[in-house]
Amino acid sequence: MTVHMALLSRPMPGTLPMTFKMLVAILIPSIVITVLAGPSASMGFGLAMGLGMAVTPVSKPQQAGVLIFIAAVLGALASLAGSTPWAIALLILLSALLFAASNRRSAGLLSLTPIIVILFGPGAVDLSWWEAGLWVIAGGVVGGLVTKILKLQAPVRPVNTFIAWEHGITVGVLCAAVMYWTLASNIPHGYWIAVTVLMALRPLPEERRDTLNGRLVGTFLGAIIALLAVVFLPVWGALIVAALSMFFLIWYTLGGAYIMQALTLTPMLLIFSSLGDYNLGLELTAERVGFTIVGIAAAIVVAILLRNWERRRQTSAA
Repeated sequence: MTVHMALLSRPMPGTLPMTFKMLVAILIPSIVITVLAGPSASMGFGLAMGLGMAVTPVSKPQQAGVLIFIAAVLGALASLAGSTPWAIALLILLSALLFAASNRRSAGLLSLTPIIVILFGPGAVDLSWWEAGLWVIAGGVVGGLVTKILKLQAPVRPVNTFIAWEHGITVGVLCAAVMYWTLASNIPHGYWIAVTVLMALRPLPEERRDTLNGRLVGTFLGAIIALLAVVFLPVWGALIVAALSMFFLIWYTLGGAYIMQALTLTPMLLIFSSLGDYNLGLELTAERVGFTIVGIAAAIVVAILLRNWERRRQTSAA
């Protein structure tokens, strides 16, 4: 019933005008950069915009600048590492530790840094190390400016020190191992397992059940939408579905159920990645669902371990 109610939930009232503003703020620079510098630069810039929007509302300007610079360094190092298993595994572990340290300030503050390592390394962003660093800085700065101009706000949600480090170390070790295994074994898009763990397993214990359920159900339903669009619609029709998915993703991100965020993110990514290629669309959809199931299973095991450790610590303290 919980999942059913979450699936039928609506975005927060009053967020529609802001959704249009954010959509314009994201699309215009993305289109310009795609034309001038290519899709990899645009993807890197867009990801860094998300980082800038995440850190700016809960940080002083100097602090936000430092966090964006750290992300730029990680992006540059990931581009240098490419698909080298040990190097990417080490960078994932490092980014997870930085994520843990920043969670003590506010939950999810640097949640995109491990994703930057994955996408700039073995993922879809193909840039030289210096291009990667510059595009992350540019995207982070623009994301911060958009946040200030639109007056976006977010609550500061500090995480208990023990919980932050337990979460960061455990997730870091798991995702580093996953990345090493998938890269050493040449598993196509195997990094989706690590991405699923990173995005679904939240640092705050009270959020984990909903995000794990939402990621699994939302990805499955979103994959069905993507598959139907790729198989039965012409290219322009699939593009409309992807554009609508982006719109609803922003809308629900401003205040809606996580299951809807996963549901709208999945068709947007799959359609844009396989546009016009029927076989590739089938392949990516199957991989997305399969790797999400594996990632969720791994995240559930970690969530149980973290919950048991927390209970033991509370018992010892009592």
